This record gives sequence, structure tokens and C-alpha cells, in this order.
Amino acid sequence: MEKQELSHILVILAGLLRAVGIACMIALIFLGARLRYIFLIALLTVGGIFTAVLSFLLGILSFTHAVIYEVIVIFINVLVFFYAYRERKNLPPPKPSENTRCVVCSAYIKPNQEYFVLRCGENYLYFDTEEHLKRFLENIEEYKKLRNLQIKEPECYYIHSKRLWVDLKQKEVGVSKSN
Repeated sequence: MEKQELSHILVILAGLLRAVGIACMIALIFLGARLRYIFLIALLTVGGIFTAVLSFLLGILSFTHAVIYEVIVIFINVLVFFYAYRERKNLPPPKPSENTRCVVCSAYIKPNQEYFVLRCGENYLYFDTEEHLKRFLENIEEYKKLRNLQIKEPECYYIHSKRLWVDLKQKEVGVSKSN
């Protein structure tokens, strides 16, 4: 194949890299990931495209090496995306405000004392004791009606003193990053 034909193939591959990079950035924006990951993916995407295509056109990289370079950049973009997604999922919940109350007993939650947080989709429910959290989980339908809660299925709960999430479905424990 001629160099011109190979460069067309490389430009098509660069379009694939651009599409993957843009898709990852948009997904991270909607997930509320940290900006550093969005900028890192943007930098990798733009840098990968220009470096591979220009290096090939200038004769620095062969076609095979340029394709391998593009594939590696796509792989790194996907890795950064999954790392940012996992980090976002394991971030500690928002600290309770001074008006936050336990869903079970209506006691005020004190941010400097032990408390538990139940994540139900995008909603967080706060509990002052582990006993109240367990009571809520055992009688969830009653509390939904009593407190008029419009929540999704509980996914996991957060133990403030240990700074970790406990998955309700798999019973796995994941350590979160502290703020």
C-alpha cells in the first residue's frame, strides 16, 4: 500500500480514538467525575491523534507503530474512564447538614459523631445508629410510607467512623478515599 492509503486508514483510526475519547468525557461529565480525569482523557485523545498521525506523516513512526500507538491510547482512555468511575462510586457521601435527621427516630445527625448513610440510587439516607439502619432495611416499605420516601432500591451503606462502603447485595467492603 502507498503511504497516502495508509494515512487514510490511520486517520480513520484516529476518528475512532476521537469517538472513544469524546464518549468517555461525556460519560464522566454526566457521572460527576473529577475534572482532572476529563482533562486527562481530552489530553490523551488530542495528543494521541496528533502524535500518531503526524509521526507517521513525518516518517518518525511506521504505519504499524502508529496503529499500535493509537490502540494503546484508546486502551489508556478506557482505563482512565473506569478508574474515574470506580473512584466516583467510592467517594464518601456528603456530610450531613445541621438539619439532617435520622430516618427512623428523627434525631439530629451530628457530623462529628458516628453515623451511617444508606445510598439508594442518587439519594442518601442518614442514620444515627447501626441498629436504626438495620431496622430501616428490615421494614423498608413501612418507612417509605411513613416518611413519604421516593427512593430506589438500597445499594450500599457507609460507615462514617471506618470511612468505608458496604455493598448490600454482595456483602463486599470497599474502602473510600477520605476528604
